[in-house]
Amino acid sequence: MLRSRPWLRPCLLSGNFAAACATVATRFQEPWLFAPAALFHGAFICAVVHPQCGWFGPVVTCFETRARELWVTIDDGPVGDDSLRLGDELAERGVRATFFVKGENLGRWPHVAARWIAAGHTLANHTHTHPSRTFAWLTRRRLSTEIGACDAALQDAGVTVRRWFRAPVGLKNVRLHPELAAREMRLIGWNVRSGDGVRRETAAIVDRVLARAAPGAIILMHEGRPRSVEAILRTVDELRARGFAFIVPVDEQLR
Repeated sequence: MLRSRPWLRPCLLSGNFAAACATVATRFQEPWLFAPAALFHGAFICAVVHPQCGWFGPVVTCFETRARELWVTIDDGPVGDDSLRLGDELAERGVRATFFVKGENLGRWPHVAARWIAAGHTLANHTHTHPSRTFAWLTRRRLSTEIGACDAALQDAGVTVRRWFRAPVGLKNVRLHPELAAREMRLIGWNVRSGDGVRRETAAIVDRVLARAAPGAIILMHEGRPRSVEAILRTVDELRARGFAFIVPVDEQLR
């Protein structure tokens, strides 16, 4: 993880602005200015696109535990009957998961939330429409609308505690952390990416997670892909066979 430092966000913003202004003011006639401009711009892009980068503000990427415990997080649902089946089968295995939902999907299948909650799972905010191509550049109003509309859908579905947020594809926005702070929410990332967003072979997805899983890991998986339910359940079964348990950590454990 590229850790958060309070001074990094204003430094990156002001550095990018100053370097660009200086380069333009000298009419691109001072080659030495290109180096700091490239450095600040590269750091800014890294802060935007690197899911574990905390340069714009803190990102939770693991949790503290003394046991062989993992946190499985599942993005992009609900997706109807598959979500009901997934939640039930996880519960039958004694597995609690957190579903980071799209607000518009939850609006289509609000009954899924009650079933998930009854099974011991938690639900959290993954924006309303999942604008992955534009999230990094959303205006303050649009960003607030995306988070707020999903929050309203969660509330309507009976979710009483709404304190966690995950950005689409793990992207950042320079306005994101102030918006989350105003809502008393935390940005939740991961440190084990299953690759199920791009891989189709269940065995490859399982192997990738098994190779990276360690106590306190946050595992990222997705709904709505071909064989998503199969991939998630097989991954969970293999990890349980290796002695891992699955929990939803409390805020004090998050790091």
